[in-house]
Amino acid sequence: MKVESRADLEKYIAHFNNHEYEKQIAYYAPDVTFKVGSLTLTSPRQIADFYADFHQYSKEWVELVLFAKDGDTIGAVIHAIFEPFRDYVKNGLRFEVGKTVEIITLAFYTLKEGQIHRIRMTRYSGALSDWSDLVDLKSP
Repeated sequence: MKVESRADLEKYIAHFNNHEYEKQIAYYAPDVTFKVGSLTLTSPRQIADFYADFHQYSKEWVELVLFAKDGDTIGAVIHAIFEPFRDYVKNGLRFEVGKTVEIITLAFYTLKEGQIHRIRMTRYSGALSDWSDLVDLKSP
């Protein structure tokens, strides 16, 4: 699968939200690199395995807020809500039962032949409403 538009990235996110890991990783180049917590994941299978494990601890819902594409680079603002139902304290990450976490992420995806090759993310410390002048915000 290729990411050529906002609709393509939204399909990828929908597979993620529905825990359809095989469909999700079809969007990755074979040599994808993604850093999460203290891990550096370097294959589609490693990413799928990480999330399959993580989702045994926490419900996670992701929404694409803003999308921009220039050549082989995608910039995105992503809103995520984590609702842990078991404590997850590993891989440099900490999510505790009863503590819902909301994160706004600034993400950059580098594409290789239309597939996601590199994923770089950082947290945005402001509120989701900071983006309301650019988009019509939804909630889960």
